[in-house]
Parts: sequence; C-alpha cells; structure tokens
Amino acid sequence: MCRLLGYCSSRAASVQDLIGAEGLREFTGLCALHGDGWGMAWYPGAEPVVRKSPIRADSEPEYDKLACEPLADLGLVHLRWATPGLGVSERNAHPFRYGQYTFAHNGAIHPQRRLPELLPAQWERQLVGTTDSERYFLLIMSRLASHGGDVVAAIAEAAADIDARFEPNSLNAVLLSPDALYAISWYHRDRVPAATLRARGYDQPDEIAAYFDLAYRATDGSVVVASSGWPQPGWAALPNRHVLVADRHTSRARVLPLQP
Repeated sequence: MCRLLGYCSSRAASVQDLIGAEGLREFTGLCALHGDGWGMAWYPGAEPVVRKSPIRADSEPEYDKLACEPLADLGLVHLRWATPGLGVSERNAHPFRYGQYTFAHNGAIHPQRRLPELLPAQWERQLVGTTDSERYFLLIMSRLASHGGDVVAAIAEAAADIDARFEPNSLNAVLLSPDALYAISWYHRDRVPAATLRARGYDQPDEIAAYFDLAYRATDGSVVVASSGWPQPGWAALPNRHVLVADRHTSRARVLPLQP
C-alpha cells in the first residue's frame, strides 16, 4: 500500500507551493509507514520526467529539492509501502512510464501467484519490474486503442476486469497524460489491512477505515488530489468507483463515474 498525490495547475508550481510547507511536511511524514521508496513524475512539456528511488523519502535530499522546485504544471508524487513478496528496488518503484503516460498506484492485487494472468502475453513481456501495479498500468494502456484513446473508458474497463478476475483491495491510482490528470478511486473498504495498520501504529478506527479514501481540492488555479492520513481541511471526498479528471489546459476538474 502507498500514498498518492497528484496536481494540475495553471502555472508551473512546486508541491510545496500547492499544499504549503506544513502540508508538505505532513504528507512526507507518511513515509514513516510508507518507507519503501518514493517517486515523482512531472511534465515540463509533452514528455514526462520521472525520478524514483527505493530509499525512504525523508532520507533523500533529492526528494526535498524536487518537492520545493516549480518543476511543471502537471505532476505526481508517490510514497511506497511495498506489498509483501514484491521486492523493494528502483525498477519496482513508482511511477511507471509508458510512452507519454505515467502512473502510480496504491493497493494490492491478489493472489500474487496469478499476476502473470493479468496481462495478455505480448504486454506481460513489456514489464520492467515485478509488481501488480505496473501490470495494472499496462492493462489500462492495452485498452486505450480499443476505446479510441478514451482514457476514462480504458480505466473503467481495466479496473472492472481486475475486480472480476482477482481480489484487489484497492485500485486507487494517479495516471497522467500530456493533457490531463486522472485520479482513480476504486477500492474495497472491507479489505483495508486493519491488523497491519494497527501493528504499524494506526490506532484510530476512523483513520484505519479511511485508509483508501482519496480527497481533492480544486481552486481557480489548481487541482490537487491525495491519499488520506494527513490533514486535508476543506478538501472534497472523491467517491469510490469514480475518477477525477483535471484538464491541463484549463485546470478545471470533473468527477465521473467509472462505468465499464
């Protein structure tokens, strides 16, 4: 399980600009639990730049430097808590890239022994790492052509397919294209790993129940969406089985149901 943050702004902005210095400290502090690496993606133009590491975020000066720089108007941040059995390494760190798309996921897809069944063979051969998350991303990418490039339709079909054939606890994710941010909310509240969270220091039942919740804040100049676990006063909940789409050219956001 992991923590996600995505943004779309009317101008190049740093993560710190968008959520404030205290917000950045609170979000970064989540790596006390989600300490199996970090990653960022941003779009100075049409092509993304990706930086990622298997090291805990607050142990790497590069993380702080990048979080405080106005890198672009579109980007994401990921703090990883690796699913047991899926190794901690740079190739397994998020975000993943395919062409002009980047992707970061929070959740686990079970059973692991069946993960090679998730993708068609020609797509399975394109894997860089070993994670369920990268396979989820490539499954979305594999559905794009059949939907005429409609990203929301590809997301909906891929998520529904995984939910039907496997047992995911969460398919929450942030997907970026050169034109938009897509924040995916799709999870099973009854599959929150409560015992593991309690063992890691989560002691409030409401906080545990909300572990897979996503929230967003939309202003005239920016849209920011993020996982729970840090203060988000005034943010709006992103409903389960919905996607938030933020247009890069207008910074306007829409919340759409995910209907395959």
